[in-house]
Amino acid sequence: MKYEFTMPSLGAEMDEGKLMQWKIHPGDTVTKGQVVAQVETTKAVVDIESFRSGKVLELLAKEGEVVAVNHPLAIFEIDEDQEIVTGGIKMDSPAKEAEKNTPEFQGVNLREAIGKAMARSKKEIPHYYLKRRVSLDLLMSWLDKKNALLSAEDRLLIPAVLQRAICLALAKYPEMNGHYRDGKYVPSSDVNMGTAIALKDGAVMVPAIMQSQKMSHSEFNRAYQDLVVRTRQGSLKNSELIEGTVTVTNIGDLGSDEVYGIIFPPQVAIIGFGRIRKEAIVADEQTRPGFVIDLTLSADHRVSDGLLGARFLNEIDKKVNDPESL
Repeated sequence: MKYEFTMPSLGAEMDEGKLMQWKIHPGDTVTKGQVVAQVETTKAVVDIESFRSGKVLELLAKEGEVVAVNHPLAIFEIDEDQEIVTGGIKMDSPAKEAEKNTPEFQGVNLREAIGKAMARSKKEIPHYYLKRRVSLDLLMSWLDKKNALLSAEDRLLIPAVLQRAICLALAKYPEMNGHYRDGKYVPSSDVNMGTAIALKDGAVMVPAIMQSQKMSHSEFNRAYQDLVVRTRQGSLKNSELIEGTVTVTNIGDLGSDEVYGIIFPPQVAIIGFGRIRKEAIVADEQTRPGFVIDLTLSADHRVSDGLLGARFLNEIDKKVNDPESL
């Protein structure tokens, strides 16, 4: 059967992309996951993968052409039993291409698009919010001992270890990990953890660490560092931008104590953490200094509630204070 390969949505703020290069030709056979094109967005140049295996019948867009999200790029011949997945979030109609070529307009347009997407999320998704303060003394002591035995490039970073703890907690609370579409929630068996990464121009991208539940803490740490580098180099794959199942945002390096994120649809939760700080901790009727961090949760009330959300944050706390389990 014939299948239209369309311009994917690589973020809630994207409404079009510029086709930079085809990696395929008519008559070629493509496999699922193969990079078939490069597309430029307002943020980066992204490798676009095919979600289906088949034969290329026709290329509908030319290199250098600006194509709207969900508009056909090519026609494939595929087996009829292959599941067809389409979709994406459309934005308002794009501005004139001549205007978009100016850096000043690109910055304003990106901010405006992100603002519209987040406003729509707040309007359509009934958010609820929770916070839990977590002690980091055991984790930091464990990290000091662990990193003393590792080379500089393999040393574990606290944000990566915290995200690893979140990943393990999600296995127990699948209501936080999946997509809500067409009035129905579908949990994901994979944890594709979206990570908010700031770019030099002030924009933010949220690529995902794919299948992070299968990684050890060392593998997760390397994947995290690799994702940050490739995001800032503009060398991401489209699957890393559109298949995230949950998002984590970290503003600790900017000095803020906490952040309550806006859910990135069709996801149903976003977890945030702020700066690590030293505070007085009261335990066993004694006061001592200790390192703490605030974990926050913004979640979709159509899928979970405050009781479940609190238990989820408690589970993260348990994992953080049992670092050997990570």
